[in-house]
Amino acid sequence: MMSFDIENINKLPPEARFLDINDLWYFPNRWVVRLLYPLPISPTQITIVSLIAGFISAVCYMIVSKVGLILGALFLYLKIFLDNVDGNLARVRGEVSRLGRFLDSLTDFLISFLVYLVLTLRLVNETGNYFYWFLGGFAFLSCLIHCSYFVYYLVQYTSISGTYSCNRIDEKITEEDRTVYDRGELPTLVYFLQSFHVFLYGWQDKAIESFDALTRRVAARGNPQRLSRGNWYGDKVFLTLMSPLCLCTNNMLLVFFSLADAIELGFWFVVVVGNSYLFLLQAWKVIRTRNSLTL
Repeated sequence: MMSFDIENINKLPPEARFLDINDLWYFPNRWVVRLLYPLPISPTQITIVSLIAGFISAVCYMIVSKVGLILGALFLYLKIFLDNVDGNLARVRGEVSRLGRFLDSLTDFLISFLVYLVLTLRLVNETGNYFYWFLGGFAFLSCLIHCSYFVYYLVQYTSISGTYSCNRIDEKITEEDRTVYDRGELPTLVYFLQSFHVFLYGWQDKAIESFDALTRRVAARGNPQRLSRGNWYGDKVFLTLMSPLCLCTNNMLLVFFSLADAIELGFWFVVVVGNSYLFLLQAWKVIRTRNSLTL
């Protein structure tokens, strides 16, 4: 185990960091990581506890009362908090792994799906209006797109800065992955989780990649060679502005709207405000880049 250094909690070195709004939601985790560091508790065990907290949140949301909403929100926040603790604990111990990466992303998908499903069912049962199935489904898909958008540009940024290699820009199974697996050097569980990750997230990643290629071409005035990867993916101002689209903030919105007993408004917020913000942010990025190329 590495000697304890709280600076290792960060994915990025000081010179590469940017202001990330998601840090607001789990700022006490430094103290929790410091407490857990010497204990025989693994990051994977923390991920499993966060999964259990997410399941309890979904169950609580099934309670038809304001108490159910409050308990659901509290356990959902616990899931969000622990979801950050596991990765930070792995980094300070030097135990970052592909297993943790895929287990974490699949846990996020499963809990988000269950919470959106239960909240949608709750709205349908309370009102008898089946339109909420459409609204809830659209809100969930929007949440997934926002998350993939955030992860895509974050991974692109870390790849050009050479600061974080656990995530790949494209997580599809490669010939090298198959060869390593056939030689017995890639654990079966990791290979399975990677395959399942591609099944669940692959279409979103392709959609964001195509969206990025189109807008990058527009920003470069039809000549992508004019625009370096550093100029397009290395903008810290853009990274800060896109940070609210992370899954963490999306789930925090559900926490806030649950506590306010305004689930329908929360769904509309994700669909209308979230999607509008994403497209406006990308348009701003294109305009900002085009203007910089003309200087």
